[in-house]
Amino acid sequence: MGRHIRSESLSIDLLVEQQQKITVDAPTYDRKQLTAGIVHIGVGNFHRAHQASYIDDLIGLADSYSNEWAILGAGIMPFDAAKREILEKQDWLTTLVERQADYVSARLIGSMIDFIPVEPPNHDPLKAALMNPAIKIVSLTLTEGGYFLNDATGSFDPTHPTIVEELANLNAPKTVFGLIVQALKIRRYAGMPPFTVLSCDNIPHNGDVAKGAVIGLAKLWDEELASWIDANVGFPNSMVDRITPMTGDAERQFVKEELGYEDGAPVFCEPYKQWILEDNFPSGRPALERVGVQFVPDVKPYELMKIRILNGAHAALCYAAALLELKHVHDAMDHPVISAFLDCVQRNEVIPSIPPVPDTDLYDYWELIQARFGNPMIADSIDRICFDGASRQPKFIIPPVAENLRDGRSIDGLALVSAMWCRYCQGRAESGRKFEPNDPTWDKLHETALKAADDPTVWLNMTGIYGDVGQKAIFVKSFSAALESIIEDGVELAMLKYVKKRRPE
Repeated sequence: MGRHIRSESLSIDLLVEQQQKITVDAPTYDRKQLTAGIVHIGVGNFHRAHQASYIDDLIGLADSYSNEWAILGAGIMPFDAAKREILEKQDWLTTLVERQADYVSARLIGSMIDFIPVEPPNHDPLKAALMNPAIKIVSLTLTEGGYFLNDATGSFDPTHPTIVEELANLNAPKTVFGLIVQALKIRRYAGMPPFTVLSCDNIPHNGDVAKGAVIGLAKLWDEELASWIDANVGFPNSMVDRITPMTGDAERQFVKEELGYEDGAPVFCEPYKQWILEDNFPSGRPALERVGVQFVPDVKPYELMKIRILNGAHAALCYAAALLELKHVHDAMDHPVISAFLDCVQRNEVIPSIPPVPDTDLYDYWELIQARFGNPMIADSIDRICFDGASRQPKFIIPPVAENLRDGRSIDGLALVSAMWCRYCQGRAESGRKFEPNDPTWDKLHETALKAADDPTVWLNMTGIYGDVGQKAIFVKSFSAALESIIEDGVELAMLKYVKKRRPE
């Protein structure tokens, strides 16, 4: 890419002035003709690489007639206000750079036309936007912690301290879900159609989780309102996918040097993206099927496929990579033992646990994931993937173990994965370098992992993570042998033993 424009901050004026000179694909539509139909809460990198890019694609179709589906950004946190300040300086535009080893493409995403002012504690501008009848969808990327879930049940927790505080004055809500419930209540009594609540978070059953939070809070306020929401508001489940790392100085410098202007919050991602949605939008929706979004009656088979294969593979490679002090996911895929181990576990223990997925070959999907993980331009950090193993293991690793135990399939590779997590939580790489705490419950995990060196069952007794699986004799034996092998022989040899056993020469 050449340096075709002078280095200055990105703005709509610069875009118009320089549009014929730069190598960045710019919106082909007139942004002044757009009106908002979506409020999106949580304008992070993933939203701008995923949902915002799909909407941008759709509006850009000459015959789509989708100008009423532009996005209003929103948020309630201090970092949302900081993001708004950055994006306001560049007319709400985002530079999106797609990269892989042999490909680089840059474009400007113009589908967000404003960012609602962040004004705590009352959030009056957001309240007003939620009452706009033109807003038919309120979409969310909050991360899992934003849904106030009970760790043990995975359901909405009405005893969460933030929710208890919210209940003390529901007429002046301060949480996302309090604001949504209040807006739906006012819309109901004003005779306005409700908006659809669309979770775009990468969590299982995200629509059901969002529904649980909204209705759970509404029940504590007004049972009749909760019943009305249940009957009239759409909460479609969705499966979202696009590897989108954090933005740092290197990415901002790339935009400045290679594209010739400054973007305070560019987004870098892989070329691949996928969005599978249940078609449950009572108040209408954009025609996203025209730009590659797949609408299905039930998203759960696709969701399980992604959770087991993609997220599970991340969880399977990251702790071995960390113990060997590899920095990025593509480094792990280049490591001959880690990549071979990962392939064996997926083919022998993970994929056999997944029911058939419509029009999908699971082994082809795994080949696609391997190629995506091997993309060196994404530089997805191992530290990011290692984070919060206490919530990742029960979602991505323990369920296929439970099903394989039930159905008589091997669990040795998955037991080794969990043992590598335990060894990681002991706090040092194989070289002796100390790990920085990398889990919300690190102190407890670290103490338990050190004790597990002498008694592996101490680790498996964490029932909040392992449940009944941690007490199954077959798993206890396999996990104990795996942890002993890692400690005595090193993680590389432990993986190699498994590979040779499952893939004999």
